[in-house]
Amino acid sequence: MDSFFTSLGLNTFTTFIVVMYILVVVMLVALLSYKSKIKQTKKNEAYELIIKGITQKTFESDNDISLIYKKIISPYFDNISYADFLESFLIYIRRKDDKGSQIVEMTNRIRPIIERERAEKPYTNIHDRERRILLAIEMSAQKGEYNSIKNNLEDLSIVIKNNQDGLRKAEIINRWTIPCSIVSILLTLFIWLYGSSLSDKEVQRISTQIYTSISDSLKTAKSDSLSIIK
Repeated sequence: MDSFFTSLGLNTFTTFIVVMYILVVVMLVALLSYKSKIKQTKKNEAYELIIKGITQKTFESDNDISLIYKKIISPYFDNISYADFLESFLIYIRRKDDKGSQIVEMTNRIRPIIERERAEKPYTNIHDRERRILLAIEMSAQKGEYNSIKNNLEDLSIVIKNNQDGLRKAEIINRWTIPCSIVSILLTLFIWLYGSSLSDKEVQRISTQIYTSISDSLKTAKSDSLSIIK
């Protein structure tokens, strides 16, 4: 590999930068691929355990199905509720069972659990603050407290406006950080290609400036993101 980079006219320091970039990219791609594979494996494992439990009638109660979700799915999926998981299971059955021999049996067992879960835990896919307001509105409607409904609707409108402002700020941040990253990459590539005409000291100085620029951009983006969350 050293001879390959040498043939491109790159000095030792520039070659080191190129190799490190390649290693980092490969490691990131491998890590993302590994995590995605693990998640899919866990989902399939949970699906098959539910199928086995229902077909062999080894589930004593619906709590056994909930246990599979808590022990296999929850540790790997932060954003999927129990009801969402069960709905994805029904879709999995429909795709897998071409003959339809298991669809009716699985649906009859799982559908009541989903309906009960939705009734007992409404708005599970919504953030905590919005969910609390919606539950308060629902409770006020049941009690006929219309003044409370109006107040809660005003609170909800404020939350929605804050979320919209946060999205706009995130869009602005992405609009600037992405081009800055592209420019930094292009500058780095320029150094890689023409590093042979520069001294090691000059290459190191330019690389340090680029690294500092990227770090400052990331710190700014991080601080802005934290302010959005707050």
